[in-house]
Amino acid sequence: MQKDAETIKRELAMPFAPEDLEWRLQQAFEDRMGGLAVPYVTNRAIQDRLDDVVGPENWHNDFKPWHGNGKKEAQICGISVYFEGRGFVTKWDGSEDSDIEPIKGGLSDSMKRAAVQWGIGRVLYKMDAVWVDIQKRGRSWIIRDDNRAKLDRAYLDTLKRLGLSAARAGGLQAQLTPTPDKNAPVQQNKPSKTITLPQRPKAEFVITDVSTQKGMSGVNTSLILEDPSGKRALAYVQGVHPELKSGMELYNVKKELKQRDSVVYYLISGYDCDTEQAA
Repeated sequence: MQKDAETIKRELAMPFAPEDLEWRLQQAFEDRMGGLAVPYVTNRAIQDRLDDVVGPENWHNDFKPWHGNGKKEAQICGISVYFEGRGFVTKWDGSEDSDIEPIKGGLSDSMKRAAVQWGIGRVLYKMDAVWVDIQKRGRSWIIRDDNRAKLDRAYLDTLKRLGLSAARAGGLQAQLTPTPDKNAPVQQNKPSKTITLPQRPKAEFVITDVSTQKGMSGVNTSLILEDPSGKRALAYVQGVHPELKSGMELYNVKKELKQRDSVVYYLISGYDCDTEQAA
């Protein structure tokens, strides 16, 4: 059943889980080895929120260049959402091109601002910057990894002050915490072949989406996995695996947590599944 406008508005504006947020160093004070950090929502989390609330077929975005008079070039983004009886409604906002990867930065920032027009992540503007410890990386200063718990607490305290609750972690940026086994051997071979389990154990993950991607290292199978608590994560398996389908349960998953830029994902080297689920 199609959601009404008030329901869509409320669900789009729900505060994100701390796991779905990232933090940017707004200002660094080298003499004090500290700085001010602010939270932001990634475009991937915005896309996940729109998919969850209205469905992937009921929204789309559009970008247009915007030329200033002698000023820095800018990009504007429109996010369109479908409403029953009205069709698609579009809200626009824009951003100047960034100094690093100018157009890509402008596109990314303009989509974040357009999302705020729909209420997505708007609550973050009510949060004060948080003092953090910093460290040097190359020519830049970054937030120390051990400050993450402090940042999450500050965010949740802000929501409590505003009388709000965070949604459950569900975006691809949500990091599932693995349980490392120090004695487990390192898997060097290709992913193990699937087998039919005579007695099915409790599933570690359910596949919610499957696609094949071609990269510099060859063809990989991309998965969106959901654990029993409802958290989702991005994962990759080397090669093509046609037996992997949406709704299939995975067991005995051999995985390694990886990160590229701001994207966290699992690299899977082995798994068991019931091939009868694919029938």
